[in-house]
Amino acid sequence: MLTTTPPPTQPNHSALPRLFDTVADTINLAGGLPDPQLFPSSDLSDAMRSMLRLGGRTLLQYSTYRVPDALAAAIAGAMEFRGAQTDPAQLIPTGGSQNGLLTIALAFAGGGATVLCETPIYPGAAAAFRTAGLHTTAIESDGDGPSPESIRTAAADLRDQGRTPVLLYTNPTFHNPTGRSLSATRRGEIVEAAAAAGLTVIEDDPYALLSFPGVTIDAATAPTLRSLAPERVIHLGTFSKILAPGLRCGWIESPAALADELRTVAEITTLSPAPLSQAAIGRYYAKHGWHDLVDAFRTAYARRAALMDAELSARLDRGEWQWQSPRGGFYIWLRRRDGQSTTPVVEQAAAQGVSVVGGTHFSLANEHADGIRLSFSHVPDGSVVDAVSRFAAGLTAADTPNTPQVSRAAS
Repeated sequence: MLTTTPPPTQPNHSALPRLFDTVADTINLAGGLPDPQLFPSSDLSDAMRSMLRLGGRTLLQYSTYRVPDALAAAIAGAMEFRGAQTDPAQLIPTGGSQNGLLTIALAFAGGGATVLCETPIYPGAAAAFRTAGLHTTAIESDGDGPSPESIRTAAADLRDQGRTPVLLYTNPTFHNPTGRSLSATRRGEIVEAAAAAGLTVIEDDPYALLSFPGVTIDAATAPTLRSLAPERVIHLGTFSKILAPGLRCGWIESPAALADELRTVAEITTLSPAPLSQAAIGRYYAKHGWHDLVDAFRTAYARRAALMDAELSARLDRGEWQWQSPRGGFYIWLRRRDGQSTTPVVEQAAAQGVSVVGGTHFSLANEHADGIRLSFSHVPDGSVVDAVSRFAAGLTAADTPNTPQVSRAAS
């Protein structure tokens, strides 16, 4: 049976968890934050100084809503790095993927429009859809990801109910929060199912370049959905995960038939892209390329993921918890085998001095309350063991009846 969630009467801006807060004596495993130690701060500073000297009056002014040639080259380089091509004519600048999600949602909203969503879902996507006025419907997944049959069935059921399914949302590579990547076969099946159901696909792909050493993500093993159906897939990209999120720069690559509409909505929501950030990214790429920086991110995250995975295996009962060892991206997704809510674990972990995110935040209708997401990307290597130790202590406390809520700092 379909679980369709209507948009709130008033936009629910409190739906997103506060992932980036800094709390004293707390290790943050909640936010999907890149490692700031790897940001090329000096190189970006040099690029910005140079660009300001050359064209400060232009770069500090409002700008037209287009992707400059140097930024288009940086986007093309990033996509080539993961085995895909771009069409510069269909690129639309965004203030990161979140701005792109809201742009797409606003462009499709109205008339009972519904977006079919894989779950667990990135909370920012669900919030963007609901804020724009879209209905959301969860589709079923199996061990390989979103089920093609569920896509077809859900779309047909919605039409029978008088609703209008218009979009399918998926995060196919190093998914947030589960970390899984779709096989090449499943990607093709999803695109075919979307076509049969008359759906436009949103391919949210921020982590695709962050495969760990030895893991291949390319046109053969993990083609972009857009490469399989460019007339049907809207691809979302961002520099937040492979360069620096503070630049707030990403892109939409749109089907030709939708490009003008999406560009208009993007301009309305943003007015002007960030010309200084765009110029700095273009100059950084022209001088350095992506290989060395992305390789540094991959190596650091692989090391931390392996360490966290090993610590979890040593401290958690595999009979009670299940998870997959990460192959890329930022996250480990834990599930309670008994299906119980993890809210007490999240609360007790916070009392022990480690922040994590409960599965309700990745649900449309509380269907993943038994999950917990841990982010390994931001925590320093030397803190991983302490972080998992605190988390395990919180788990023990949550499973102990009548455990008082005493903060670690106050104990």
